[in-house]
Amino acid sequence: MHFDELLQRIDGFGRYQKVRLFLICLVGILCAFHSMNMVFVGAKPEYECTINDSNKLNKIFTNVSLKKWKDFLRTGGEECSLYSPSQTYESLVNGNFKLEVSNVTGPFNFTTDPCTQWEYSEKVYGPTIVSEFNLVCSQAWLRSTSKTLYFLGRLVGAVVFGQFSDIFGRKPMFFCGLVLLLISGCAAALAPSMVVFIPFYILQGAAQTGLFLVAYTMCTELVAPRYRLLAGQTILSFYAVGYMLLSLLAYFIRHWRYIEMVITVPVVLFAAYWCILPESVRWLLSKSRMKEANSIIKHVARINSMEVTDAMLENITDQKDHLEVSDGRKYTFVDLFRPLPMLFLSINVWFNWFVNSFVYYGLSLGIGSIGGSPYVNFMIAGAVEIPGNVLCIMFLNRLGRRLPLMGAMTMSGIACVISGFIPNDLVTAKVAFALIGKFGISISYGIIYLMSAEVFPTVVRNAGMGVSSMCARIGGMLAPQILELQNVWGPLSMLLFGSMAAIAGCIALFLPETSGRQLPQTIEEALSNRSKSVRMETEEVTSASTGV
Repeated sequence: MHFDELLQRIDGFGRYQKVRLFLICLVGILCAFHSMNMVFVGAKPEYECTINDSNKLNKIFTNVSLKKWKDFLRTGGEECSLYSPSQTYESLVNGNFKLEVSNVTGPFNFTTDPCTQWEYSEKVYGPTIVSEFNLVCSQAWLRSTSKTLYFLGRLVGAVVFGQFSDIFGRKPMFFCGLVLLLISGCAAALAPSMVVFIPFYILQGAAQTGLFLVAYTMCTELVAPRYRLLAGQTILSFYAVGYMLLSLLAYFIRHWRYIEMVITVPVVLFAAYWCILPESVRWLLSKSRMKEANSIIKHVARINSMEVTDAMLENITDQKDHLEVSDGRKYTFVDLFRPLPMLFLSINVWFNWFVNSFVYYGLSLGIGSIGGSPYVNFMIAGAVEIPGNVLCIMFLNRLGRRLPLMGAMTMSGIACVISGFIPNDLVTAKVAFALIGKFGISISYGIIYLMSAEVFPTVVRNAGMGVSSMCARIGGMLAPQILELQNVWGPLSMLLFGSMAAIAGCIALFLPETSGRQLPQTIEEALSNRSKSVRMETEEVTSASTGV
C-alpha cells in the first residue's frame, strides 16, 4: 500500500493535520517579516547637507535669512556637496555679491565642499540604517550592497537547508532555522555599524529562506494529495498576512532597530513546537526508519479517530517509499541533473522560480516609488496576494497546474508592460496595473511553489526545492538593480519584468501536469509521470478550505 493511500484511510486532512498545518503556517508570518523588512529598515529618507558655519551669519546681513543662505549653499551640489561656506561669507563681506530676498546678484565662482554630515527627514520614515550609518553619497553603495548580500544569504540558505533537510530531516532543520533567525535578527538590531550589521543580515536571509523552505515542505508532506494545494496556498496566505502586518508595524514603530527586535523576538514562542511537530513521515519512510514512521501514523489515526492495523503498516514497508535503502543509493542534488530529461525538467522549474521572484520582488520593492504612501502601497501589494491564493484553492484542482500558471504569468506580464507606459501623472492607473501585475505574479508564485513540490521525487524533493529557491534568490538579487533602469528610460524596468513573465509562462506549458497525482517517489516516476492518479473530490476540498 502506498503511503498516500494509507493517509487517505486515516483521514488525510483530519484534526491532526489541521492543527499542525495551522501551527506551521504561523511561521509563514514570521518569514514574511524578515523577507521584506529591508523595505523599511533600509529605506532612504530625504536628506540634505548639514551646514555647520551658519553662525557666521550675523546681524550685519540683515537682508539675508539663515534659510536663504543655506538654500544657496546647497545649490552647489546634488545632496552630496555644497558651495564653500567660508568663500560665500567672504564674498558677502566684500560685497562681491548679494543674497537678496528673491534672487542672487553679482558674479560668483565658488568652489564646492563635499558634505560630511547630513540632515534626514523623518516625514515618511523614522531612523533607518541609511540615516543612522550615513549610507548616502560616497557610502550609498553600502545600502544596495547590503540588499544584494541579504539575497546572497537567502541563496545560501536555500541550498544548505534544502540539502541538509533531505539528509538530517525536516524537523531538525526547522528548529535550526528558528535558532539562527533569532540570533541573527537580534544581533542585527543591536549592530553598532554596517561592518557588524551586514554579516548578521546575511545570516538572517539564510535563516528566513531555509526556515520557510522547510516549513512549506512540511505542509505539503503532512496532508493527503487532494489537500496539498490547500496546504500550500494556506501557508502562502499566512505569508501575505505577515507582509501586510509588516507595513503596519513599520508605520507605528518607525525606528529600524525596534522593527528588527519586534519581528525577531517572537521566534522564542516557537520553541514549544519541539513537542508538537513530528518528523515528516514521508522523509522517515524514504530513510526506512519504519518504527518511527509507524509510531507517528498510529498517533495520527488515533487523533483523527480512525483505525490502522499492523497489516496495513507492514504492507507499506514493501513499497518504494523506502527506495533509498533498497537500491543502495544516496541521492543528492546532483541527481537533479541526470538523466537528460530530468535536467530539462529541473531547468524549466528553476527558470520559472527565477522569473517569479524577479518580478515579485521587483514589484514589491518598486510599488512604493510609483506614488502615494509607501506604507499603504506596500500593504495593498500584500493584500492582493490573499484573493490570488483563494482562487488557487478554488480552481487549481479543477483546471490543473500548467494552464493557470501560464495564464497568471501572462496576465502579470501584460499588466506590467501597460503600467510601465502609463504617464507618471496618472498615478491611480499606474498603481492599479502594477497591482494587477502583482496579483498575477502572486498566483503564479504560489502555483510554481506547489508544482515544484509535486514534480520533484521524494528522494531529491528538498534538494530540488532548495535549488529552486536559490534561483529565486538570484532573481531577487537582480530585481533592485533592474528598478534602477527607470533612471535610464522610465518604462524599461516594467518592460523587462513583463516580458520575462510572459516568456516563463509559455515555457511552463512543457512541465508535466501534477494535479491529482501521488507525489513521485523516484526519479523514474517523476520523468514518466506515472504516479497513480488520485480522484479529486471538489466538495471535500471546498469544505476543508472553509474549515481552516
